[in-house]
Amino acid sequence: MKVLLIRRENIGDLILTTPLIAMLAKEYQVDVLVNSYNMPVLDGNPRVSNIYHYTKSHHEASLKAKIGALVHRLKTTFQIWRAGYDVAIIAGNWNKRALSWARISRAKRIITIGEDAPAIVTDRLPYIRQQMHLVEELVQLAKPLNCESQPGKLELYLNPVEIAEAAKRIGNQNGLPVYGLQISSRKANQRWPVEHFIELAHRLSKRERCKIILFWSPGSSDNPLHPGDDEKADLVVRSCSDIDLVPYRTNNIRELMAGMALCDQIVTSDGGALHIAAGVGKPVIALFGTNEGYHWGPWQVPSRVLEAMDNHVNNLSTDQVYENFIDLRSEVLSLKNAG
Repeated sequence: MKVLLIRRENIGDLILTTPLIAMLAKEYQVDVLVNSYNMPVLDGNPRVSNIYHYTKSHHEASLKAKIGALVHRLKTTFQIWRAGYDVAIIAGNWNKRALSWARISRAKRIITIGEDAPAIVTDRLPYIRQQMHLVEELVQLAKPLNCESQPGKLELYLNPVEIAEAAKRIGNQNGLPVYGLQISSRKANQRWPVEHFIELAHRLSKRERCKIILFWSPGSSDNPLHPGDDEKADLVVRSCSDIDLVPYRTNNIRELMAGMALCDQIVTSDGGALHIAAGVGKPVIALFGTNEGYHWGPWQVPSRVLEAMDNHVNNLSTDQVYENFIDLRSEVLSLKNAG
């Protein structure tokens, strides 16, 4: 049986869907429709038979690029229609655009979350109203296909060349502990002050000889299409010239995955980078400006979820983050030594 899984949203959403993909792939052929932005997280994933993608037009700046995106979308539409599917699954709550792709697939069954979905949806699961992690919510979509098991870990796959290139950039010939600090977040209330990251880097370096890897969203803050944090990163680098800090500029998701895969522990705000860190199996200190850690927190890795008061991550002190970092690090080392 052929299943088309539709996941059009952000990087983190797709990463958190990988346990569902793994569950379905044990029994069925799983093809996935994604967008060009989140697609790289599926590279090398053996659970996925075919990947379809399209580009969102607002991600393209020029008219030529927008036309190219439209042509590719038409090609993708035809490929999905020609393939034909037994089942289409809209990952998450239903929406009109995802449903249009399900229709194109000619699936005999369409599965999604939402009792109010149109009649064309054959399997309408109830909205999840209790507190539940998104991974646990998503695997409910496998139940109509008689796939019922506990979801496994997030699955991201890197090849040896990517790891070797990242190792060369980090240059950890002395085998020091490697700690990642990821300073960017799309949402203002999730941005921990850059001054706190600078202080944290110095405190970690003072505590033990270690290597700090700085991650951030590349680009200038005034870029209208893809604003980044180059200015903040420059400030961190200048302020940390007296410690072993490596600025790790990433040009794509794969580079971020590889860099994080070589860290021993990572600090990051809520967002796609958090789930990349968990996806490559790293202990994570997750900074939340909301109380939604139960839903979006690191999945099945050693972690500490710090939720700020008054819905702003600014309210988390450096002391809180540092103390939780050291506590988690001690826990991880104890488990490693016990094993």
